[in-house]
Amino acid sequence: MNLKILFISTLITTPFLLAKSPEAVSSPVISFTAKPVASSSESIILSFSGDLIIHEDLYKKVLADKDHDFSKLWVKTLPLIAKADFSYVNLEGPTAQGITNKLKNKGDVGFVYDNEVYSGTDLLFNYHPTLIDALQKSGFDIVSTVNNHSMDRGVKGLDATMDALTKRNMPFFGTRKAGSEDPLFTLTKIKNFTIAWIGCTEMINGFNDRKSQLFLCYQQREEILKLIARVISENKPDAVIITPHWGVEYKHKPEQAQIDLAHEFLDMGATAVIGSHPHVLQPAEMYVTKDKRETFIVYSLGNFVANQRGIERKSSAVIYLQLSRDKRKKTVISDYYYEPTTRLRFDIFPAREDKAVVKHVEQFLGPLKEVKD
Repeated sequence: MNLKILFISTLITTPFLLAKSPEAVSSPVISFTAKPVASSSESIILSFSGDLIIHEDLYKKVLADKDHDFSKLWVKTLPLIAKADFSYVNLEGPTAQGITNKLKNKGDVGFVYDNEVYSGTDLLFNYHPTLIDALQKSGFDIVSTVNNHSMDRGVKGLDATMDALTKRNMPFFGTRKAGSEDPLFTLTKIKNFTIAWIGCTEMINGFNDRKSQLFLCYQQREEILKLIARVISENKPDAVIITPHWGVEYKHKPEQAQIDLAHEFLDMGATAVIGSHPHVLQPAEMYVTKDKRETFIVYSLGNFVANQRGIERKSSAVIYLQLSRDKRKKTVISDYYYEPTTRLRFDIFPAREDKAVVKHVEQFLGPLKEVKD
C-alpha cells in the first residue's frame, strides 16, 4: 500500500475540517421533454441518496442503543425512501465481519467499536454487517460497493462484504469476488423495467486492486465504455445507471474530467450518471446525447449519512427520477425532483422547511418543487 497516498487521503477526509464557502454555482434549470406519466405500469420512480459513512460518533451512538440499530440515524427520512419504487445508496466502506485493520480475521467479535475490527475513523472504515439489515429495513433496494474505501479491509474485507450482502439477499454492484470473472454490472427488475447498474471509483486510497475486483473510472474508462455498449447490446435493459465515485473532496464544481467522462458514458448509451465522493453537493444537469436522448447527471450528491460539520457537508437530498415508456416504447426520463435532507446532531432528517438548507441545495439541484397531493 502507498502510505503517502493513504496519509493524504486521511487528511482530506477528516470530518472536522473547517468548511470552505461554496464556489459560485448557477442554479440549474432541468426540464425533460417527456411529460410525467401517471400509469404505474408504464413508469417507475428511482431514488438516489449520497454517501453513507458511519463516522465514529455516529457509530458510538448506535453502540449505546440497546437495539444496535443503524437505521435510527436516518429514521426520519424513511418517508422519503418510501416514495420511490426502487432506492439506491452508496455504501462507503466494508461490512466485513471480523476483519481487522491489519487484514486478519478475528471472527465474530460482536457489536463493538474497537478501531481494530470495526471503525468509523477516516483512516480505514469497517462497519458491523447489521448495517445491511438496517438498510433493507429502511427500504433501500441496492447499494454500490465501489468507492475509495472499498479496499479498507483488503481483498478479504471486500469479499466478506459481498458475502454479507449476498447472505442477506441485498443487491449490490461495482465489485466482484477475488478470482471471479463475473461481469462488473448488476441487472434489477423493477415492475416491467430492467435496469443495469455499473459503478467505478477514481481511487482506492493507495491499495492495489490486484485481483481485478472493481473498475477505476479514469484508468479503465475504455473498459467501462465497452461494458456499457455490451450490456445494452446483449442484455437490452430499459436504462443504464452509472455511479462514479470521483472528484475533489469539498469542492462544489466538478472537474472538467468528470464532465467529459459523464458525457462519454451517456453518449455510449447510459441513462443517468449519479456521482459521489466530494462530500458536498455538485450540480445536476440534463444532457442531450449525440443521438438526441435526454439524460441526467448529478456530479455529487454529497453526504446522506456522515458526521461532518458545516451546512455544505450536512446538506444533501434524496433525488427522484421517473422513467417512462414513450409512444415508441422507448424508455425516457419523464420527471426529476428531490427532497432536501440535513443532519442535526445524530439525526438525518428532511429539510424542506429549513430555509438555509433549501437555499443551499437549490444552487446545485435546481428549484425545489412543491409537494404534490
